[in-house]
Amino acid sequence: MNIIIAGAGRVGYRLAQTLSIKHNVTIIDQNRDALGRLYESIDVLPIVGNIEDPDTFKALDGHYDIFIAVTDNDEANILSTLIADDEIDVDKKIIRLRNPYFAKSSIASKLGIDEAVFPFRLAASAIGDLLDFPKANNIKKFIFTPFKLISVRVDEPLLHTTEEIEGSTIVVAGIERDKRFFIPEGDVRLEQNDLIYLFGDEDAIRDVCHKINKNDPGSITKVAIFGAKLLGIEVAKAFSDRKVQIKLIETDPELCKKASEILQDRVTIINSKYIEHEVYEEENIRLADMVIATSSEDEENIIECLEAKEFGVKKTVAVNNNIEFYNLMHKLGIVAVRGPKASAYYAILEKIGSSNIISERHYCGGRGTIFMRKVFEDSLLIGKAVKPLKLDECTTFIIREGAIRPFREKTTLHKEDVIVVFLKTYQEEQVKKWIYNL
Repeated sequence: MNIIIAGAGRVGYRLAQTLSIKHNVTIIDQNRDALGRLYESIDVLPIVGNIEDPDTFKALDGHYDIFIAVTDNDEANILSTLIADDEIDVDKKIIRLRNPYFAKSSIASKLGIDEAVFPFRLAASAIGDLLDFPKANNIKKFIFTPFKLISVRVDEPLLHTTEEIEGSTIVVAGIERDKRFFIPEGDVRLEQNDLIYLFGDEDAIRDVCHKINKNDPGSITKVAIFGAKLLGIEVAKAFSDRKVQIKLIETDPELCKKASEILQDRVTIINSKYIEHEVYEEENIRLADMVIATSSEDEENIIECLEAKEFGVKKTVAVNNNIEFYNLMHKLGIVAVRGPKASAYYAILEKIGSSNIISERHYCGGRGTIFMRKVFEDSLLIGKAVKPLKLDECTTFIIREGAIRPFREKTTLHKEDVIVVFLKTYQEEQVKKWIYNL
């Protein structure tokens, strides 16, 4: 495909780095130095220019499949998308928007934008889902099935092997152990501190979570959020409609005032220099079931979570903005949740990689991929006998009538079947060819 990316910041760079492996990528930015660094390491076409200036687009000839606007400025992203619609021949437009207002409005569809990604809401929603699964590290939902993918840390388990876990409504989709990610084949013994990825029925997963993780809280009723910038407020919003006591701690009095106006009486706002230990005692933060650090700096989030652990808080959540800190957070027993930039990156990749009948998702810090294909009522696959995918470090299942069935032999497909493949990300091209060409 021919793809244009407007913005060479962290999200634009990562998208260009990933997409340029398989596609022709053009990237536009005013920052000549940023484009120069990108051009030295990635095979892309850099264009120095203002994405809000129509003249910038006049150099773009031919047909383009996708235009992606991912700067930090909503107005620039919106305007560049509108200009692109007028100035170039492009099929699909994807935009990243920070302002939570846009997530509630129909402005994107009114402007002819095909897909809008709201990274702060995505990050906040991922943290909010932890209330339903207090022992989980991460929860993923899917469009073709009510089944979920939930990761949980092994901590003094009552179950000791993958065979003891798996059944008709639950399978192990991956294990992260000592910085290494693998997809188990056959019966694998669990080890202390493994991060296990469970796919299936949420009640079955919840039961397994209690059996393989003893020490994380069984319920969450008291939450402390550090940081009252946009993400901290969005996280507080995600929790405020639930029966949870929330304390939002911030050093900046102006941010506290703004948070108080937005959240009103739903959240207790505390203005404190929270680098000082006294806040844990004076404000009873030590009694929280979960502490969430929402800074844009991973080092700050790690330090805050470690401090919370010192005061006895069992579940600590750090927003992970830089993938380089992901493994460190896991090693320290901190739940790492994608920050807004990482959320935007993965959400855009998933929108690019998905069609109406096939969904593509990433997990375990991007090291694992999930493909799903649903057999709709008008599909030519109904009644077709299909051979399974034969690939190492890759497992394939069929969801049929609420059960997860291993897909190891030639099988006749039924209406409403969902084919699910768990794989390591480097195998994407092989699996994509198989699942798209069924």
